[in-house]
Amino acid sequence: MSPGKALLAAVSDFKVWVMALSLTSMVISLSFNQFFPTLTKTLGYSNTISLLLCAPPFVFATICAFITARHSDKTQERSFHVIAPLCVGLIGFIMAMSTEKTAPRYVALFLMASSYSGFVVFYAWISNSFPRPAMKRSIAIALINAFSQLGNVSGAYIFPKAWGPTYEKSYGICIACFVACMGGVFVHRWTLSRLNRQLEAQDNHGGVEPTNLGKPAIAMPRGFRYVL
Repeated sequence: MSPGKALLAAVSDFKVWVMALSLTSMVISLSFNQFFPTLTKTLGYSNTISLLLCAPPFVFATICAFITARHSDKTQERSFHVIAPLCVGLIGFIMAMSTEKTAPRYVALFLMASSYSGFVVFYAWISNSFPRPAMKRSIAIALINAFSQLGNVSGAYIFPKAWGPTYEKSYGICIACFVACMGGVFVHRWTLSRLNRQLEAQDNHGGVEPTNLGKPAIAMPRGFRYVL
């Protein structure tokens, strides 16, 4: 497939834009990482202590991401390994906006940081969702990743100082974007399930008809199934 045809196939594939919008929504919610020292400062400690308090939540997030990604690979399942960490993050956002007590707010930061596990698994799912041709997959990965950076741009404006120290409006935006992301994940899972049913049907009939919601379609090898 020529580069031009691969580009056309990627930009005309419904799955690419569902994943791009879903990842963008997730990135907006994860923009709290840009303001993490500001959020730990709301706990009432000095600047030095506030900066030190930034480390443990992301050490915890690293452990969670490793365990989640390993389990996702072992079970060959992606969607619920994305959704589950986002649900934990939602709990963290709700806790953070519901109390001003120090301990619950710090625990909330751990839960929020752990939602990065879903981000890690989502990236693996992108590659799984566009197996061939290789050039289309490369373009799809680059396009989704580049488009999602709009989330970092807009996320830089959702924690203004005027909304502190509770940042209820900021957390409300994060909650809404996580919910939107989960909606996109369910849509993508449904799309891939539909394609898997088509692939199973053509395997049962011994055919290798091209089966894809994107254009142009591409034939998949017998026995291939998309990872859900």
